[in-house]
Amino acid sequence: MADSDSSLSSAPPTDDEMDVQITQATTAKPAPQKKRKKNGTILTFFKHRSPSPPPRKREPSPPHEPVPEDNPDIAFIVMFRSRFNEAFPRGSPHVGPQDIESGVAEHTPSADVEGLLCSLLGLVLNRKKPVEKGHYGRALEEAIQTQRSQWPTKWTTNPLNGGRSFNTMTSEERITLLHSLCLWSLNQNEQVKNMINTAYKSRTTKDRQDTNIPLSVQAWGRDGDKRRYYLVEGQNDTHFRVYRETDPKLKKVQWISVAGSIEQVQALAKKLEEVDGHKEAKALSERMLNAVPRFEASEVKRKRREYTRQRKDAFTRPEPGFSLYEGRTRGKRQRYTFDEEDDFDSDNLSVRRSGRQSGRDTPAAPSGPTVTASGRQRTGYRSPIAGHG
Repeated sequence: MADSDSSLSSAPPTDDEMDVQITQATTAKPAPQKKRKKNGTILTFFKHRSPSPPPRKREPSPPHEPVPEDNPDIAFIVMFRSRFNEAFPRGSPHVGPQDIESGVAEHTPSADVEGLLCSLLGLVLNRKKPVEKGHYGRALEEAIQTQRSQWPTKWTTNPLNGGRSFNTMTSEERITLLHSLCLWSLNQNEQVKNMINTAYKSRTTKDRQDTNIPLSVQAWGRDGDKRRYYLVEGQNDTHFRVYRETDPKLKKVQWISVAGSIEQVQALAKKLEEVDGHKEAKALSERMLNAVPRFEASEVKRKRREYTRQRKDAFTRPEPGFSLYEGRTRGKRQRYTFDEEDDFDSDNLSVRRSGRQSGRDTPAAPSGPTVTASGRQRTGYRSPIAGHG
């Protein structure tokens, strides 16, 4: 018998060699997660929201014809004079939009416009002594020649060529010149540059609109169509004007004058409140109405100041046909002017007697001799006391 065929040829298997049935571990089912509550308003409990109403459509504005009051250069000049008041010499006139509009439209520039021109020339040229009125010709030529690289695009040649002057320019040319002088002062005048650097030291990177910069000009508000409104006024109770800016996203932005008096401001505020009705429009309307009392007080002061100026001019300005120095001067006789309706003749002044009542009867002409201080009698007269001795 072979060894392999014997039942005793192999030992029984040990516990380690016995087949072990491995039971597969059953995967545990994930526990159901609780639904998180949504933090929201009562509208979250509704499946469908009602659609929001469509935005209000504004009727297209009628075509606007440009007028001289719409010129944005005037607003720039007024606000430059107001913001950089410390850089201007003492006695420089404060101007509003209406002061410039009427001052440049006259055949001869007004005193305020001429004074503003002289002040701006002093800023551009950094002169310590102010430029005098009536003697600014050489200073104007120097300012235009030195700023040739910054001429406006409208100027193809020197505006003073051909013997021209500020008095011979048109109203639009005068405004362009004043606006250019303001721009040149921003980078030429030392005091203006120091004011700008000092004001922008406190500017932060978050304040991109310069809302905390006193020198900046901020919009007064916006209406429902995102159009911005600007209040432009000078200092010292000058005139004001409200401008509306078209959509700044457009390629060409236009400024339109929408109010220049208290009545127009009140009408505009009512329109923003009732017709527009937007939240921003209502806030702007409230600002306008709150400013009306200040406008009224400024108008009263302005009229009072204008009346005082007219009274002074009435005394200093001579009447037509008379010189300013018509009164008594050294070495000249006093001249009196009488109306034609006077009831006396200048030839009879020597024998005309006074109509006043007197206690003594005085003759019209001396009838007796005259006695000198030494007691002598003048010859040719018979003394009534000659026979008394």
